[in-house]
Amino acid sequence: MATVFIRTIIIYLVFLLTFRIMGKRQVGELQISELVITFMLSELAVNPIQDMSIPILYAIIPLIVLISFEVVLSFLITKSPRVKKLLVGNPSFIIKKGRLDQRELSKLRMGLSELIAELRLKDVKDIADVDYAILEENGKLSVFQKPSANQNNSGGIGHAIIIDGCINESNLKQINKTNEWLRKYLKKKGLMLKSIFLMTCDDSGTTNIIIKEKI
Repeated sequence: MATVFIRTIIIYLVFLLTFRIMGKRQVGELQISELVITFMLSELAVNPIQDMSIPILYAIIPLIVLISFEVVLSFLITKSPRVKKLLVGNPSFIIKKGRLDQRELSKLRMGLSELIAELRLKDVKDIADVDYAILEENGKLSVFQKPSANQNNSGGIGHAIIIDGCINESNLKQINKTNEWLRKYLKKKGLMLKSIFLMTCDDSGTTNIIIKEKI
């Protein structure tokens, strides 16, 4: 029992030192390389504690090697744009100058519902209010609203009533509208349901339509 206790303390201290060297970051702020190494370190640290037949050096040496590799890699990322682009990538502009980049959204495998939910978490009521939406290297979404976004807040939030050519019945009820109303509205605009990538409508009846692009 004493051996297990001592081995656990040693692994804990080495592990703690390892993360101190890596720096202070929240899980959501870790780069991909840091996240991979974190998982590997966790596995290496647990094995000698669970299996007493494994020498403790079998955990400590790989820990030192991995953290040394991470320090070197971090240095290269800060000094070489090519290495940074290869291992970290660049920020992705999902919305640029008010225009939704459907190709970029598809490349990121992000659904419209997910994007709209992320915008709501940023206190954005309608996607039409967004000037820039950028998915940063750490996976977080940066949002910049248009200057006019806060001038008129009486319309409430924009409900997504059509997403990628499909009607969202639940959101349609939220604005007290029917399929018949929607059909007449689209006919008046000369639009077909399958041609619409996104259509939102707020509580005041103001609509915003984004047509599908060929990807």
